[in-house]
Amino acid sequence: MAYLEMERLGKRFGTTEVLRDVTLSLDKGQILTVIGPSGEGKTTFLRCLNLLETPDTGIVRLNGELLYDASAIDREAQRRVHRAFGFVFQAFHLFPQYTVLENVMLAPTIVKREPKEPLKARSMALLEKVGLAQLWNRYPITLSGGQQQRAAIARALAMEPEVLCFDEPTSALDPELTQEVLKVIRLLKDEGRTMIVVTHEMAFARDASDVILFLKNNTIGEIGTPDELFGAPKTEALKRFLLQAD
Repeated sequence: MAYLEMERLGKRFGTTEVLRDVTLSLDKGQILTVIGPSGEGKTTFLRCLNLLETPDTGIVRLNGELLYDASAIDREAQRRVHRAFGFVFQAFHLFPQYTVLENVMLAPTIVKREPKEPLKARSMALLEKVGLAQLWNRYPITLSGGQQQRAAIARALAMEPEVLCFDEPTSALDPELTQEVLKVIRLLKDEGRTMIVVTHEMAFARDASDVILFLKNNTIGEIGTPDELFGAPKTEALKRFLLQAD
């Protein structure tokens, strides 16, 4: 039995279909990267999976248990999803009025009501993991983009999610800072974390993925291992995309 299962995930905005019939599964500890041209539903897929957008169709299961059925999403389903998934945004979304450490501690304090001192120690350990322990008392505005994104990763990890999701985590960064963030994601992969990464970094997708999803025309264009998609793409759409991405 797969760890994470999605069946027929779909979304419309009015009469426009922006995601259609996405069905796939992922084993525990695997990393799925989502690639494809702009406007093909990559971010919508991730947001629907996390219920940041409400899907019109689809069923999502985690470890054999139903997270939600799009036909009947209630508050309990939303709580299950928000406990299960961590989300790292493209634009960081750190709270500017709080220090790095306070940003990491905020959600566990409010949502899980964790005691302050054990949470502080755990949060500092997460900042150490992403290479920011020495900047714990700095405010986001004083950090580089790469540092802010690594702080956002630590913040997501603080909620101890089952699946960690990234939406274009390096698109706002220059090449040097991009490598800082990708290094952290690779470290998390080595720890056996289950992750879904929407990315335009083809070298990262090729080297770090277990499964790659190529979205085209707002649905699955191809899905498979890096060797399958990069080594022997089946569709002309993927061949063209890879040529343009190089």
